[in-house]
Amino acid sequence: MKPYKLLAVDAATHAIIIADGLSGEIVTELAYSPELSPTELVVTPDYTKAYLPCAATNGKNGILAVNLTSLSLYRLPISIPYPAQFVLPETSATTAYLAEPCGALYRLDLTTMSSQALGAPATKSSCVGLAADAEKIYAAWEHHAGGTVMELAPDGTISWQYDIAGIPTNIILAANRLIVPFTNTAFTGEGVALFNLSKKRTSPAVVTIQCPSCPSSLAAYPCHAAVAPDNQTAYIVNEDGASIFVINLNTAQIVDRLAIGRSLSRLYLIPGTELAIGTSNLFADLSLIDLASGPLLAVTNTKRQLLSTIAILP
Repeated sequence: MKPYKLLAVDAATHAIIIADGLSGEIVTELAYSPELSPTELVVTPDYTKAYLPCAATNGKNGILAVNLTSLSLYRLPISIPYPAQFVLPETSATTAYLAEPCGALYRLDLTTMSSQALGAPATKSSCVGLAADAEKIYAAWEHHAGGTVMELAPDGTISWQYDIAGIPTNIILAANRLIVPFTNTAFTGEGVALFNLSKKRTSPAVVTIQCPSCPSSLAAYPCHAAVAPDNQTAYIVNEDGASIFVINLNTAQIVDRLAIGRSLSRLYLIPGTELAIGTSNLFADLSLIDLASGPLLAVTNTKRQLLSTIAILP
């Protein structure tokens, strides 16, 4: 296995941690103010910086930046709304998009340290996920009727939208696909909507995970996806189901189910291996998972409270 580093946030000690992935030894700990609560962690495409949008107890929300070369931490001179969702486009290190809990969307210029409001939903909605590439923004919204997936231009103009009967929980961009896990309502089951952006966007393939008419069914709550480097396989995390569904993205079919036996919230693939690290909102720890055969290999045993958003660095 090639060496790698793990970037994580410990909410107990208010520290950003960089650890050696193979040995688990802490390389660096960078303390931040207890007044701040990071809501996300994103890394620039060149792996030189990491950004952590933070909610503040005094209302002065901001963005922490980690220089991954000098291993230093500083706060950007920009004020932001409450960062319910935050994303960097896959090819940009200078632009970010942020959504408030109410769904209001903003574009942030991390060079000029300025922000621009892009708009807000016409009906009461919550933004449950953001993704972006160089040309488009993709958002998933939850509202009283279910959910909506939307593509927008960088200025906030809506290109297309698609209503989902279920309640979306996230949105993941992988090459030319959007992966939108959704949970159930009184009338729909749970599953994943797969949008092929190179074809007709408003005709997604839907993979059903649970059937609401089955009396023995329990909510699995699909909430995150990790995609293999070849973009052919997606691993869907079921937070309440304590499992991972493996989906062939070409055929839009479930090809395997990995019973993990503990709640996971996100999944991060370790490059060059068939291993992954699962994070948990419930347990605030990390799990090492063998994706080839499914067993849970190890769980961190510390007093740390690790947030579910991490990054794997080369």
